[in-house]
Amino acid sequence: MKLWLNRLPSAFPRVVEAFSDAGFDAIALPCVQSYPLDVSLDPAIVDFDRFDHVVVTSPESARLLIDAVLSRWAQWPAEQQFWAVGLGTAEVLESELNSVRTASSPGSESLIELMRTTFRAEDRLLIVSGKGSGRQFSELNSLLLDPVVHLELFELVPDIDLELQNLNGIGGIVHGSAVLLDAFLQLADALGLNALDYVHFVTSSDAKAQLPSGSRYYQINSPTPDEVRWAMQGEPSVKD
Repeated sequence: MKLWLNRLPSAFPRVVEAFSDAGFDAIALPCVQSYPLDVSLDPAIVDFDRFDHVVVTSPESARLLIDAVLSRWAQWPAEQQFWAVGLGTAEVLESELNSVRTASSPGSESLIELMRTTFRAEDRLLIVSGKGSGRQFSELNSLLLDPVVHLELFELVPDIDLELQNLNGIGGIVHGSAVLLDAFLQLADALGLNALDYVHFVTSSDAKAQLPSGSRYYQINSPTPDEVRWAMQGEPSVKD
C-alpha cells in the first residue's frame, strides 16, 4: 500500500526515510504550514523555573521551546524533569539537555501512564505543544494541586503544495495527530478528494471521531512504521 504521510513539515525528510527504510512506498505531503507564536512575554516562559516537569509533544515544539527559553534565560533552570513524546522529540531536546525521559512505548498515552507513577501532588506541570494540541495531558490534573499549564508555541494552518497526480496509487494516509487529520479533511473538501477512498491511520480517539461515517481506519499508538505494519496485519475498522 502506498502511503501518504500527513505530518508536520519539520518532520521531513526524517519520517519518509524511516518508512522507506522499513520497506514502505511513502510520500511526504504535509497538510499544514507551521507558524511560530510570540511567547516572549508568556508567563510560562517568564517564570519557566517554577515548573517541576515539562512535557514536550513534538520536535517542532522542542525546537521552539529551546529558542524561547534561551532567549529569556541565561541557562536552563536546575532540577527540572523533561519528558518527550517520541524519540524524535527527545533527540531535539537532548541537544541542550542531559536528562529527557520517554516512555518505553511510543505515543502520549504510554507517557501519561508512566508520569502517573512519578508525580507528587505539589508538582507543577507544563505542557509544550502547538496550538490546540496536548490536551490529553490535562487528565493529570486529578493528581496535582495546581492545574496543568499549557504553552502553545506554534499554530498550524491548513495548506498543501501538491500536484494531484502525486496522489495516484495512494491507499492509506498516516495522520500524525488529530489536528493534522482535521487539516486533511478541510483540504480534501476544497480539493474534491473523498476521504472514503483511503485507509486512515489515526493516533487517538479524538482523531477517529473526526472521520466521516464509513471511513476505514486503524487506530495506532504512534505514527511509526512499526505501528503501521503491525496494524496492517488485521482488517481496518469502519467508522459508524
